[in-house]
Amino acid sequence: MAQQGAPATHDIVHRLRLRHRDPNADHKHPVNKAHYDDAPLGARIADHLAAGMGSWPFIIIQSALLLVWVAINYYGLFVKRWDVYPFILLNLLLSLQATYAGPIVLLAGNRQSQKDRITLEHAADEADKGEEHITRILIEIKKNTDLTLQILRELEAESA
Repeated sequence: MAQQGAPATHDIVHRLRLRHRDPNADHKHPVNKAHYDDAPLGARIADHLAAGMGSWPFIIIQSALLLVWVAINYYGLFVKRWDVYPFILLNLLLSLQATYAGPIVLLAGNRQSQKDRITLEHAADEADKGEEHITRILIEIKKNTDLTLQILRELEAESA
């Protein structure tokens, strides 16, 4: 089952195994470090814009600006009306905003999917390393148990 981008993702996970956490980094987890440090400028901009558009401050500020726009252009408060009812210019601006907002949110969503995939692969890789370590410990415990049983048998044979 080869997925598109799997070799690149595998390379990232492999690099993560070779790195240790940097205590001075802003994002200390190795997956976050690889995801943000390796991101091109456009991807980082899309992440920031999508995070901004999905926030309460953005909704509140945009709502306030829309109310001011409508108040000024409907009632003609303090200035000459430049966009009379039915607010065609406002409609055009909102359409332009939506034209760019959709792809920006999709770009950020795709990057989040990529980050989730890398995180899962990193977690699976770490689990495999842990499983190998536990298997080695269990083998050593079995060896020690076998030696202990052998010693007990020899002690029983000597005392009998």
